[in-house]
Amino acid sequence: MKKIILPIIAAFVISGCADNKAQEKAALDSVLALHEKVMGSNESLLKNKTILDSLLKKDTTAILKDSVTRHLSEVINADSAMDNWMHNFDADMTGKLPVERMIYLRSQKKQITKVDSQINAALAASDRYLKNMKMK
Repeated sequence: MKKIILPIIAAFVISGCADNKAQEKAALDSVLALHEKVMGSNESLLKNKTILDSLLKKDTTAILKDSVTRHLSEVINADSAMDNWMHNFDADMTGKLPVERMIYLRSQKKQITKVDSQINAALAASDRYLKNMKMK
């Protein structure tokens, strides 16, 4: 009887570990895929930052400088959020339990999703502004 039960228990434990690894890999892949998407948006954001910087350096009216400064601030804050996320993200989870790894990856996905939203909002606002200024 022990000869039958022991292999069955071992099979359940091994399959459970394999399932955890698959879930963990899927979660990590999801975070990294979102990161790649955000990086593409961030490139466009940096182009807008360059244009807004040059507008700010021109001798313009105070009203124009205020609106450029506001948009530039949104762009800089969004870019900083991305930099902070990338600086703090650690894909090496050696020594952590599977549950801890999944919790970490879920929290990272929430954070990068928030950064994505912030970048998209700053990009959309700066795109509209620059289009109205006929700068794009």
